[in-house]
Amino acid sequence: MEEAAAAPAMRAPKRHRSDYQQVPPGGGGSGGGEGLDDLDLISGLPDAVLGTIVSLLPTKDGARTQVLSRRWLPLWRSHMAPLNLVADRHLSDNQSRAAVVSKILSDHPGPARRFSLHIISLRGFRAKVPTWFRSDTLNGLQELEVTNLHNKRYPLPRRSLTRFAPTLRLLKLGSCYRLRVLGIAVPSFPHLKQLILYKVCISEKSLECLISSCVALESVSLQSVGFSRLCISSQTLRCINLHALRSKGGELVIEDAPCLERLLPDFPKDGPPTIRVISAPKLEILGFLSKGISTLDLGTMVFQKMVAVSLTTKMQTMKVLSLNIGANLDYVVDFLKCFPCLEKLYVILHDGKDINSMWKHEPLDSIECLELHLKKVVLKNYKRSFIDFAKFFILNAKVLKEMEIRDLSRESEKSMCYQLRELQVEYRASRDAQIVLRSDTIARPTNYGHTYDLSMADPFDSPFCGCDKCVTYI
Repeated sequence: MEEAAAAPAMRAPKRHRSDYQQVPPGGGGSGGGEGLDDLDLISGLPDAVLGTIVSLLPTKDGARTQVLSRRWLPLWRSHMAPLNLVADRHLSDNQSRAAVVSKILSDHPGPARRFSLHIISLRGFRAKVPTWFRSDTLNGLQELEVTNLHNKRYPLPRRSLTRFAPTLRLLKLGSCYRLRVLGIAVPSFPHLKQLILYKVCISEKSLECLISSCVALESVSLQSVGFSRLCISSQTLRCINLHALRSKGGELVIEDAPCLERLLPDFPKDGPPTIRVISAPKLEILGFLSKGISTLDLGTMVFQKMVAVSLTTKMQTMKVLSLNIGANLDYVVDFLKCFPCLEKLYVILHDGKDINSMWKHEPLDSIECLELHLKKVVLKNYKRSFIDFAKFFILNAKVLKEMEIRDLSRESEKSMCYQLRELQVEYRASRDAQIVLRSDTIARPTNYGHTYDLSMADPFDSPFCGCDKCVTYI
């Protein structure tokens, strides 16, 4: 009897997870003797953590987590998982999309993290939009994206921006060149960090006021937005991205931007033709620059059609530069002289009447970045006629770590090896440099759909991902 009474005390202790949290009931699988590898460790996380995971998933996937187990069933419809609603072609077909959006907004109690709406031309869809914007589920909305795919003018509901302004962190109005915000007074966005305008009709005065009044703004992306003269002043702005601007004779002036790190005119041949930087003491990433910029004024450094006309000072902060100016070595060397601390250089090569691939001027000892700082060079659209251009960096960049030469010709591996020998890699100035010649699949700069993404340390240092953002630029 004594042994029987002592038996319960001798049972094995309850198993605990490695982080000292008790395994939840049913979290260990079907049997009582399973190993730690069979445990459902994710379901043991706190509700707040699981809710964050659900909120970051695509809309369909987030809703499907309800069928995983009783543990996950209530999460998607709870305040622990702020709604991430993306109403596009991935959510449902066009015929049923309005009903699906209405159902989700009625089922989820809120708050909402993100609402991304693609407005389509089906009858009755647009009529529901104002009702959706008034839904209590969207309380506390942090990210608002409105994309008008309708071929007729569509006014953004007048009060929607004002309602969401106190909590928005991202505002994107895109693919909707008939979307009008001219009649709406510019509200205050105290927490807005990212502003993306794509084919939006907005006055210069309203845009300047919007940018300067956002006290937390970090990134502005203007795509197919027209202006004649835009002056930007912001104490918090870190990135300005410009793409295919509808500007004839337009001018961009950076008057006062003490935190600006990136100035990215992706395809400046579409505008603005004049860029003046008056005050941006932390600017370190610049590009893509091309001859589409008739005047580039960086303080006392002035370039006209990418030709240096005044180089009285140097910009010590510049670390990354991307050029789309062909294979003219004179132009490139002028930029190297302006930016003595440059660490990465991207050059998009192409044929033209002013090709100059050989250096025939003064010695290069005065170019500080070649001596001390330039560690990476990437050449796109390379062909054999540009061999002297590539050799210039191989033979003169003394601290080079990596050189990537991308060739569109799709030549054989044997031909690639022969070209490497022609480049005289064995005589490279930096013995640590890795010289790589590889085939490329796209002639334009890669990753241009994400250049305004501040989470990327180098916006030019990623391959073409093929996502919707990048494909729209091709």
